[in-house]
Amino acid sequence: MSRHRAVTLEFSPLTPHGTYELSAKCIAALTSPAHLTHLETSAVIKSDAEEVLGDLLHALSAAPKLQPGIGKLRVSSSATVIIQMRLVEKKPKKPSACNPCKAGRIMCHPQPGGAPCPRCVAKNTICTTTPVPRGRPRKNPPPSSSSLTPPETLQLVLHPVPKFGTSAYDCPDLSPEFVSHCFEEIRFDPRYGSPLIAGTSIRADVRAASFQLDLLPPQSRVLALCMVAYGSLWSFHPSVLGEGPHPESFLDYDFFSSRHELLTCGVRRAPAYRALRAEALKAAWEIGIILVPSNENAASCYLLDLMDQNDFCSAGRPWATAYIAHIRALAPIWWAESYSILGFSGFSRWTGVLMAECLVSMRNRTALVVTPQDQLLLCGSEPPPLEILIESLQRAANDSIKTFSWASLRPYLFHVTTLCRQLSDEITGEFARTRPLCEDTVRNFLGSLSKVHSILDLLFDHIARANGPGSAAYFTSLAFSGMVLPLYRELQYREKANNDTPPNQRARERWRTLRVEAHNMAVLGGRALARGLRCLAKIHYLPYQWAIVCAWAEFVADEADEHTPSGSMARDLETFANELKLLGYSLDFASAPQTSGLIERLDKHVDRALDALF
Repeated sequence: MSRHRAVTLEFSPLTPHGTYELSAKCIAALTSPAHLTHLETSAVIKSDAEEVLGDLLHALSAAPKLQPGIGKLRVSSSATVIIQMRLVEKKPKKPSACNPCKAGRIMCHPQPGGAPCPRCVAKNTICTTTPVPRGRPRKNPPPSSSSLTPPETLQLVLHPVPKFGTSAYDCPDLSPEFVSHCFEEIRFDPRYGSPLIAGTSIRADVRAASFQLDLLPPQSRVLALCMVAYGSLWSFHPSVLGEGPHPESFLDYDFFSSRHELLTCGVRRAPAYRALRAEALKAAWEIGIILVPSNENAASCYLLDLMDQNDFCSAGRPWATAYIAHIRALAPIWWAESYSILGFSGFSRWTGVLMAECLVSMRNRTALVVTPQDQLLLCGSEPPPLEILIESLQRAANDSIKTFSWASLRPYLFHVTTLCRQLSDEITGEFARTRPLCEDTVRNFLGSLSKVHSILDLLFDHIARANGPGSAAYFTSLAFSGMVLPLYRELQYREKANNDTPPNQRARERWRTLRVEAHNMAVLGGRALARGLRCLAKIHYLPYQWAIVCAWAEFVADEADEHTPSGSMARDLETFANELKLLGYSLDFASAPQTSGLIERLDKHVDRALDALF
């Protein structure tokens, strides 16, 4: 339905030569936001200006939205020209449907101001709209450079804050006392010492703000929210656990020895933890931490990825991709400023970060986000080969060691990162899974794993003689076990898929031998990881390792199903069962029926082994 509006335009001479210009009233009328589709004009000519009237009407029809300075006319007299115009305004067209509604071929109800449509809000979907040109294409498109009006451009309308699906009622009050409590707890996590977090001043900034997050700059506030959300996985604060049993401190051994109370803690904390995580995600999305490289944003993306690993383990891992991209952008600046985290001691810390990142990709059967260039830039030059490393550790076994240095682990961790890339590129990666396996590739990789296991035994002795921390022994065992289980599972997948079955008997026998070797290597990996877990303090916090521990617990339980557990095997079974129970303090997954059944299996095998021994 069209609306008509009458406008009277008056032209008066501005110079003795008769230069006419549109008045301010005329310009305001013609540049109004109305959608003008037609101009109906009638003119009363009071002078000999007929020769310019046609040009005037043509200009008005071609460019109804005139800008100031347009419309000057020259006539031969100083008369006044009065033009009466009727502007026909058409009802604005309905905005385009959003992309999700278009894909589903359903009616969309666009909202003003870029807000998401009701269907996207109900389905918790990001509402995006890609406008497309409507109607027939113009026969004479306007010139690109000389046009007085800027051309229209296609824009992607993205709602700035998607719905994260959590209730604000579950989010604890971010009081200074609660924030201080969470910052105190996160110190118990080994990732707290990550160079990504150490490269920021967040701890000093939060203390300077008296733990009031609203007083922090935007990027620091997002990082603080991420640390509070991540720290809530350990919290026994009433705002997180609510009513019910809880430990009196982080050294409450009696409480942490109770299975039922531990598992209920994970269930009770889940709503508060996810609400805090949603608050951190919302704040991160609002300021666009993915787009701006900085120390704070890199650390925030790192923590958000750790929390994503607990809930989603998605193949995309956007936060991991973001923090690695930030590191690449910041590393040259760190080098130029001689930043301390890239000193020699920092090399070993970065080597551990990149190795742990590769193990996550191995666990998820996804592409590595760490490149060889990242490894050389952050971890230093390539160390000597595995054979030389074994010889040097054997020679050092007779030397007296007074103190432990994390730098002594750098060559080992560097080689593990390189082997993870080799495993992904040649055996377990997306492209490798589309090709038949090569016997020599698997055999050579098993040989490398055998050397890594020899180095692991030497490092265990080295750490013990140097009174090194238990976390060092655990980390070295995790590096080895994080490779052997993905290899063994991949060979199992290939065997079940029956895509690589050799045509002759001898080749099938060789593959059977390789699978047996991979299985034996996996058994060694399970023993090594159990040994590393026992080196940790009785009360420790490793929620980000939940998926790895659960995968190994299933493997050792399957082994116990087929064989009568020995004394050492029963000890390993008990270690994994206790670790799952301890993880139940932080995560609600440990109380799920599948995990509870796994814990029951492990406990039954332990009881069976003890009955056989006595």
